Amino acid sequence: MQLKNVLIIEDDHFHATILHKLLSTLVTAGIHVANNGKQAVEILKTITPDIIFCDLYMPDMDGVEFIRHIAKTQHRPLLVITSSVTNDVQAAVIDMSHSYGFEPITRISKPVSKEALAQVIHQWEQSQLKIQQAPKENIEVNPDQVRQALLHDEFEPFFQGHYCARTGALLGAEALVRWRHPELGLITPDKFLPIVISQGLSYALSCKMLRYSIEEAVKWHQAGAPISVSINISPSDIEQDDFADKVLQTLEEARFPANKLTLEVTEVEITEDLARSLDNTSRLRMRGVSLSIDDFGTGYSSISQLINSPFSELKIDRLFIERMSNSQKHFAALQCIIGLGKSLNLKLVAEGIETQLQAKMLAKLGCNSLQGYYFNKPMPADQFLKTCMQAFCSKPAKAFD
Repeated sequence: MQLKNVLIIEDDHFHATILHKLLSTLVTAGIHVANNGKQAVEILKTITPDIIFCDLYMPDMDGVEFIRHIAKTQHRPLLVITSSVTNDVQAAVIDMSHSYGFEPITRISKPVSKEALAQVIHQWEQSQLKIQQAPKENIEVNPDQVRQALLHDEFEPFFQGHYCARTGALLGAEALVRWRHPELGLITPDKFLPIVISQGLSYALSCKMLRYSIEEAVKWHQAGAPISVSINISPSDIEQDDFADKVLQTLEEARFPANKLTLEVTEVEITEDLARSLDNTSRLRMRGVSLSIDDFGTGYSSISQLINSPFSELKIDRLFIERMSNSQKHFAALQCIIGLGKSLNLKLVAEGIETQLQAKMLAKLGCNSLQGYYFNKPMPADQFLKTCMQAFCSKPAKAFD
């Protein structure tokens, strides 16, 4: 797809002129300039820009007001913040824009450089390529289909590895639920988990995933890869009277060691029955099962919950990993979370690792294990078994020291 129109919203004539001249050397698209948000709104009546370079502090209508205005339309161009306001304000505006549905969004510093503009154009080209390659099919499922899927065992675990931050060795894997529909194919959790939760089916799905995942982990051990498996559960699962008994029974039937199982508590809801929750988790911890607080720093997770429950692991939310390079606040929060985990003698796991730089940074900060697309995407059980066998027949491929 060819870039057709670019809109510059900048009240400083000098900066607007520089930006226009540099862009004209990089693209053949029409380049339009507005002095403030109001002028930009008028220009939008005649063109549909693919990229908008937007200053924030401007007279009449500032950049924040303009973004709010365009958010009311169906158009979602690549939004580029070009402002000299403080970084925390820019970060807040970017978060606001994400909430309005702008994706991708970026920012460049003044004075702008040709290299920075070239990166923006490349980012736009990549975003268009993703749109073209994305599946066109919009899958929608209903509660009855979800219930039938549970009855017919259509849910299965995919696995994504956990790797040692220091050596790169494979330590374990997280089980991630997928729905293999006989007609629609593979369905991702975002399409069915809200229904599972709203229909009160979470516990039934968690029990099936627990059994399936442990059965697969037994195969890893039999193949010579004695690694651990992590399984997601919700706070409401832990509050079930028979939860601990079901976990221990599943372990016993599969003859799988309890100390190789980690239960990741996903904080999608508030714990209502604290006594029952502590009852189950304490019994499991006594028998060697590890307990992880997932997505720490977001959702309903809290420091008091971390202290009061017998957690042995803290899993850092991917948000802090994504933002640590360009947000001092997120980096500071990340350091605080890691420091807290170390002080409480918890194992630290960082998820959402996508680059070698992130892997090295988290290893240097003190995380114990890492998970993310940099190592591998979630994969079917048979494929992950091959990964295990390869990992334990050769030296670790990625180390960060």
